[in-house]
Amino acid sequence: MRTDKERNPSVLEKAFRVMVTVGFACTFAASVGAQTAVEVIKDGKKFFQIDGELFPALEALGPPPIPRDNPQRVDEDGWPLKDDPKVRLGKLLFFEPALSGDGSVSCQTCHVQGAGWALNSAISRSYPGQSHWRNSQSVVNAAYMSKLFWDGHKESLETQAPSAAKGLAGNGKAPMMAARLQMIPEYVAMFKEAFGSIRNPTKDAWRAIAAFERTLTSTDSPVDEYLRGDEEALDEEQIRGLDLFNGKARCIMCHNGPLASDEKFYNLGLPRQPLFSKIPKNQIGFRSQTYTAGVPEEVFRKVKSDLGLYFKSHNKEDMGKFRTQPLRFIEYTPPYYHHGVLDDLEEVVEFYDQGGGDDYVLEDFGFSTKTARLKKLNLTDDEKEDLIYFLEGFTGEEIFIEIPVLPKPPTRITLR
Repeated sequence: MRTDKERNPSVLEKAFRVMVTVGFACTFAASVGAQTAVEVIKDGKKFFQIDGELFPALEALGPPPIPRDNPQRVDEDGWPLKDDPKVRLGKLLFFEPALSGDGSVSCQTCHVQGAGWALNSAISRSYPGQSHWRNSQSVVNAAYMSKLFWDGHKESLETQAPSAAKGLAGNGKAPMMAARLQMIPEYVAMFKEAFGSIRNPTKDAWRAIAAFERTLTSTDSPVDEYLRGDEEALDEEQIRGLDLFNGKARCIMCHNGPLASDEKFYNLGLPRQPLFSKIPKNQIGFRSQTYTAGVPEEVFRKVKSDLGLYFKSHNKEDMGKFRTQPLRFIEYTPPYYHHGVLDDLEEVVEFYDQGGGDDYVLEDFGFSTKTARLKKLNLTDDEKEDLIYFLEGFTGEEIFIEIPVLPKPPTRITLR
């Protein structure tokens, strides 16, 4: 049982934080359990120093960036307006199955608003008759990301949308998509209002969907409010969890900055996804995508689990590495990681407390790419509870919108 002194973060700070000045950096030690993180104020910004490296402190989110090649209307504070013609069109297209191969799959098939705009299953859905091989991520706050998908192979919402619609999820073809959209008078009018014409309906469709997705932002979490200066937004237990996050638990090493993700790639030693070996359809889907990635024959023959970034880079050092998962909205989006192998935050914290798991790259290929950042944390049960409670603080209000009524093509007339 911990004493009141051990439970009170303000006492911990007073007892263990020492302010020193080093050049233009101001540092102090924030002791957490048996390990120490050094807080550094450099050029007016806060960092945490762990194992000799500096990591940006968490920051509150502001309005999402809007690319120059796809402008959209914003309010006086820079937030995208939902009544923008481009956004209204994109909202319809997000729910429009006509963009898929057989007209049965839309964006919302894998990004369900009642599931945190993700999918609460280990492996995402796919085009009928096929099987996906990765977990579906939430599109909430995707507007802030510069590396989309688990392997970071797309860099913007504008390029993410067609990759999904034309790939394993949708199997759509551009000429067919264009023809379907041009058959519907309501869409023709909306494309003209948003883009001036309907000469490039598929390209503009992705731009419209991207504009809509930039309205799906979550910036009202307790953590965000605390980072904006509201000291009452987090309670004492969550503050203790924040101290652990920044120190003993080493979370800040990858989950940092305004995104709570460094958008870098790591092999964590996650367990294999048993669906790939137990269900033939999943194995076929996984093997198909591995082959499509163009990997060498010797790799294709040996691979048993997703190699992540390697499929993009073809560098062996990248085998088994995946982009750091952002943390906002996390309470609504289990299971976690690229193959949904951890069911809840309790399992996630326990996994990290053990220093991660065994590296399947080592088992399959004879060398390891697992990150050296993962070490046994030796968290107490109380510390695990505090950390989980803090992580839940990254989740704000659920985001729900009215499901739109989609326009339909005119009734076909048979000429006799």
